[in-house]
Amino acid sequence: MSTGNMSTAALKFLGVTAFAAALMIGALPGGAAGQQKEVRVPFLQYPLGGGWEGYFIFDRYVAAKHPWLRPVQQPTAGYVHNLKVMTADKKLQKTATFGTTTGALFLAETAYAPFFRKAISVEDFRWLYGEYLLGQSWLFTTNKAVKKVADLKGKRIGIGLKSQTHWGGIAYYILDKGYGINHETAPGLIQHLGPVKAIDSLLDGQVEAALLSVNVDATQKLFMIGPTVTRIAASGRWYRMLPWPKEVVNRLVKETGIPLYAVTLPPNTVPNQPEPFEMYADIGIRAVHKDFPEKLAYEVTKAFIEIGPKAGQLSTIGVLWTKETMVSPFSLDWKHKDKIHPGAKRAFEEAGMWPPEKIWKPIPVGQ
Repeated sequence: MSTGNMSTAALKFLGVTAFAAALMIGALPGGAAGQQKEVRVPFLQYPLGGGWEGYFIFDRYVAAKHPWLRPVQQPTAGYVHNLKVMTADKKLQKTATFGTTTGALFLAETAYAPFFRKAISVEDFRWLYGEYLLGQSWLFTTNKAVKKVADLKGKRIGIGLKSQTHWGGIAYYILDKGYGINHETAPGLIQHLGPVKAIDSLLDGQVEAALLSVNVDATQKLFMIGPTVTRIAASGRWYRMLPWPKEVVNRLVKETGIPLYAVTLPPNTVPNQPEPFEMYADIGIRAVHKDFPEKLAYEVTKAFIEIGPKAGQLSTIGVLWTKETMVSPFSLDWKHKDKIHPGAKRAFEEAGMWPPEKIWKPIPVGQ
């Protein structure tokens, strides 16, 4: 399917789900005299796919239970885009939530090029809750001579777009800071293709490595295998996965301050993985601007605490929506851990989940 056809199909799918949501919402009691009007809250996400189905189910559950709150999922170009638009758009700052991560915020603050041309201050952003740990991405190859990431020096590598913080930004950051493989040392060899096109290019012999992904919960015991993994496993092609070794990830955490976890997948978590496999992950956050209304922040967070895990039982990404994951941004030892939105904090307090230490003791980073 061409990119254009995929985009058209995605938009049609969004239209169908939005129409279904409208029918469901229209059937609910609401809008009567004295009742608050429905409030649509945009949830800025990332390109359509991956864990979207969990949030679509969440939207339906909220519509069925809440008299006026209506989350609305919106695709974006990625987390780089989200940070840029939420910095500039005054209207969205008061009306929308957006997806970001600890690693994405680090890249934005440090103006890490070519993903961010100038630094973005995150001082005006606040966190509602943690969503999952993004364990994307690690490299794989069909070249039997390549046995580790360092062997890719001088070879063509397909990674994510410049609008993507994980498929693009953090993968490039580890190549750059961990191995000295970057656009200057390897001109023209690192190609920003996007995850799907990168795999196609690898299978066609145009690049020698591309990216796979798996998401993790905060306890690092629950995993969601990404569609890129199942795609390459189903291809029938021989391939080797290349770990981001724990010592490399932890060294970068200590040297640069990037807030990542070194994660080890137990054997057979993903196909073609008989041994423990080392990768990285950072914390995905549902975020807002400081001007986002406190009442709305409270209702959104309360709905996710109460409804998220129930919706998650019906989706792959939702298995990661645990209480430990929800409080993880406020438990990780990073400089923005205290930036919880007051409305979200009230929701956690009422749920008996504050302070975060009541729920779990975080796994240290950089060790």
